[in-house]
Amino acid sequence: TSGLTWSVAADPITKIGTQYGLVWTAFIFFTVFGLLNVLTGIFVDAAIKAVMNDRDHMIATQMEERESLVMIIRAVFHLSDCDGSGMLTAEEFETLLKNDEIVYYLEALGIDGYEARKLFE
Repeated sequence: TSGLTWSVAADPITKIGTQYGLVWTAFIFFTVFGLLNVLTGIFVDAAIKAVMNDRDHMIATQMEERESLVMIIRAVFHLSDCDGSGMLTAEEFETLLKNDEIVYYLEALGIDGYEARKLFE
C-alpha cells in the first residue's frame, strides 16, 4: 500500500532502547484496541436502538389491533341489545354467542365463550 511499515516506524525508537520499543508497541496495541472497542460500542448501540424501535412498534401494533377488536365487539353488543336498554340480557348474549364470528373476536381478546357465560350466573 506504499505506506510506512511498522518495523521502519519502530526502528528509531528501539535504537534508543528496547524498553521504549516495548512501550511504543503496547501504546499502538491499546490504541487500536480502544478504537475497535469504540467502533463496536457504536455498532451495538445502533443495533439495540433498532431492536427497541421494532419492539415498540410491535407493542403499538398489538394495542391498535386490540382496540380495533374492542370497538367491533362494542358495536356488535350495541346492535345485539334488542330491548334498547343499553345492557345485554343473558338471552341476548346467548344469541350473540351463537354467531361464530363474534366467538372468534372474543377469543382474539382472550375471552372464552364459556367464561363469558359465567358473567350472567
